[in-house]
Amino acid sequence: MQFKRGLLIPLIIAALLAFTLMHVSIASSNIYVIHEVYVFNLNGEITDLTYNELQNALQLAESTPNSALLIILKTPGGELDAALNIVTAIEDSKIPVIGFVYPTGSYAWSAGTLVLLSTTIAAMAPGTVIGSCQPIEINPITGQEIFINESKILNAISQYFVEVAEFRNRNATFAHDCVFYNTNLGPREALEYGVINFIATDVGSLLNEINGSTINGVTYYVINPVITYYQPGVGYQVYEVLVNPTIQNLLAGLGLLLAIIGFAIRHYYLAGVGVILMIIPMLTGLSINWLGLALLIIGLAAIAIDVHAGFTTHAALFIVGIILTALGIILLQPTYTPQSWLIAANQVEARIVLYTLIAFVGGFGGFIASRVIDIVRAKPLSERLYWPINDVGIAIDDINKDEIGYVKVRGEYWRAKALENVKRGSKVVIVGIDGDTLIVKPAS
Repeated sequence: MQFKRGLLIPLIIAALLAFTLMHVSIASSNIYVIHEVYVFNLNGEITDLTYNELQNALQLAESTPNSALLIILKTPGGELDAALNIVTAIEDSKIPVIGFVYPTGSYAWSAGTLVLLSTTIAAMAPGTVIGSCQPIEINPITGQEIFINESKILNAISQYFVEVAEFRNRNATFAHDCVFYNTNLGPREALEYGVINFIATDVGSLLNEINGSTINGVTYYVINPVITYYQPGVGYQVYEVLVNPTIQNLLAGLGLLLAIIGFAIRHYYLAGVGVILMIIPMLTGLSINWLGLALLIIGLAAIAIDVHAGFTTHAALFIVGIILTALGIILLQPTYTPQSWLIAANQVEARIVLYTLIAFVGGFGGFIASRVIDIVRAKPLSERLYWPINDVGIAIDDINKDEIGYVKVRGEYWRAKALENVKRGSKVVIVGIDGDTLIVKPAS
C-alpha cells in the first residue's frame, strides 16, 4: 500500500499523538493485583491490645507479595489513643487495607467508624450501622460514662475525623456530624453519601466487587485469592486473659485474702504469694513485652528465694515462680508465625534473642533441678531406720503446745508436735515419735 506524500506527515503526527496519549493513560492508572487476603477480626472494644494485634497482622500481610489486609469490624468503639494509632498504621501501610462491617447485624460505632474511614477500601454488609462518634470520658473508679461537650475537644476530634475522611476522598460532612451530632448511617446511605465504597453480603462477594474497580486512582484485581484468617499468637491470647477485668479482680481479691491469712497465721510465704497476685493486675497496663519481662523477673526471684531458703515455704513460692516464669517466656516470644518471623525480622537479631533466652532459662532451670535433686537425695532410704531421737533441730514455724508444725533436723524437714510452745528459729530436742510426727520440746 502506498501513501500520498501529502498525507504522510499528518499520519505520523497522529500516530505520535496516539502513542503519547496511550503512554500518559498507562502511567496515570496504577494497578494492584491481590493474590492473598489476610483477615483480621476486630471484634469488641478497641484497646492498645487491638492495636498491637492489628499491627502484627499488618506486618505479616506486608511481608507477603500481592496481599491485602481485610479488617472485619464489629465494635462499639474504644480507646481514642488506640484508634489513632490504628489509623496511623493503616494510612502508612504499604498494602491496601479493606474495612468491612460484617456480618449482618454488626456495627462500627465511635472509634470503629474512624477505623473504617481510614481504610483504603470501605464496605458494609446489609443491616449494619456506623456512626455515633461523640467522645466519652469514663471514670476509672466508678465506671461512669460522661459525654464530652467541650468545644476544644470536640473540634479537635471532629477535624481529625474530617482529615481522615478527606485523605481517602470520603464524605467529610458525615465525619464532622458523627462527632458533633452522633449521626448514624446504614449501608445504603453510607454508599449514597460516599462514606463507603461497596455493600457486600460476605467476604467472597466483597472481593468480587473489588475486582476490576478503581478507587482513588488505583485499579484493583483480585485473582484466585488465598484467604488466611489471622490468629494471634499464644502470647497475645495469654495477655488478653491477664488484662481481662474479671481476671484482674479475681487475682487482686485472691491475693488480698492470702495476704491477710498469711500474716494472721504467721505463714509469711502465703502472704508473699498473695502480694505477688496483687501486683500482677497493677502490671497489666504495660505492653505485652514489658509485662512478659516483669513476670519473668518476679518469677525467677520467687524461685531463687524459695531455693535459697531451702523450700521452707513448702514450695509455694517455687510453684508460683515457675508459673510466672512460664507466662513471662510466653509473652516474650516473637508474635509472628515461624515463616513470617524469618521473612519479616532480622534473622541475626532473632537468633541472638532466641538463643540468649534459651541459654538463660536452661541454665537457671539446670541450677534449680540440681538443688531439687540434692534435697531429694538427702532424704534417708528408710525413715523408719532414721528416727532422730535426742537430736537437736531448728523450728521452722511457731508451734504452740500440742500443735503441729515443721522442724529441720540434719537438713531434713519433719512434721513435729510440740510439748511446749516453740518459737520459730529456736532450737528443739526430739524426745519421741508419734507415727510419722516427731515429738519436740525447746532445747535447754
